[in-house]
Amino acid sequence: MKIAPSLNVPAAGSGAATDRPGGSKPAAEGTPAVTGASVRLSDLSAQLTASVQGTDFDHAKVESIKQAIAEGKLTVNAGAVADRLIANALALSNNTTK
Repeated sequence: MKIAPSLNVPAAGSGAATDRPGGSKPAAEGTPAVTGASVRLSDLSAQLTASVQGTDFDHAKVESIKQAIAEGKLTVNAGAVADRLIANALALSNNTTK
């Protein structure tokens, strides 16, 4: 039995326009973005953002490392890296066996 082309509808969840709220179609390539739209993040998102901002992150140190890499001057102590990896692996394996 042959199925007529008019009955070939996309499966549910395939990303078809009818699966989207409002049934809207995606914007075509080259279409200008909508301006004046507003976005509100949830309270949980705001809490997560605030908690991340309090972490120890030294922007100056990151920039100096990036510059050293770019200039080819960065030296890495492979022994220290290996020691830390082994220590972390041992700590993780001890936590999972308890």
